This record gives sequence, C-alpha cells and structure tokens, in this order.
Amino acid sequence: MRFTTIDQHNYRQVCSLSVTPEQSGYLSSAPMILARVYAFRHQNSEVSVIEEGEDQLGLVMTREAESGSEIILDQFFIDQRFQHRGYGRKAMELLLQKLRERQVKRIVLCYREADQAAAHLYRSLGFVETGERDEDEILMELIL
Repeated sequence: MRFTTIDQHNYRQVCSLSVTPEQSGYLSSAPMILARVYAFRHQNSEVSVIEEGEDQLGLVMTREAESGSEIILDQFFIDQRFQHRGYGRKAMELLLQKLRERQVKRIVLCYREADQAAAHLYRSLGFVETGERDEDEILMELIL
C-alpha cells in the first residue's frame, strides 16, 4: 500500500472515488476534498490517493494545525468498492507510521456520531475523544 500524490495524470480517476449513499451524509466527496485541500493550502494541506497495486482505494487529507507539531486528519475514506476488506485499517496504520517518522506529536480528527464504523476504527488505533465538539462532529486525538 502507498500514498500517491494527485496530479494531472490521475485526478480524473480520483474524482470517481465514492462512498456508499449512507456514508455520503458524513463524508465529503472526492471533488470536495480536492477543493478543501486547496482552501487550506496555507496550512500545508496535503491530499493523497491510497493505492495498492493498480487500484485506487480511497483518499486521505491532512493539514498542519497552527501549533506546527500537530496534524489534523481532515478527510479519510475508502471507496465503496473496497470497503470491509481491511484497507481502512491498513491505510491508517501506514499514515500513523509516516506521521511518527515526521515526529508529529498529536493527531486530531473528528467524526460524526452516526459514523460508528469510523469511530470504532479510530478507537482501535488509540484515538480518544477529547470531550470537545465542532458543530455536529466529535473530536478525537492521538498523542504520538
């Protein structure tokens, strides 16, 4: 598994990645994530396509928090064709490994309460709820 930069050669394929209709209520679409990474470019935002072999499995977007030693996991999803196969966990483990190598101290993310699959994955990786909310989203953190 690897994270690949999105460029002029693969962005059209990336824009076709999608989640299930039920998940679309709490996950952004691929085109919206690409717009979001541009909107947060001043925070060194990055978006990558998650790939294995020839398959594009999903997307991950991160950006730096203002403190500089924290990363916000802004967007993460696995395409509906590849869900329930362990790719989400594998991608998150690879992301955490890369962030540890960069000596990131803390990762922050949020999820919608209805997205219990995401909450379960994040908890199983060591994320804990902070007790804070961002509108209708629950904040979690992982201290590395």
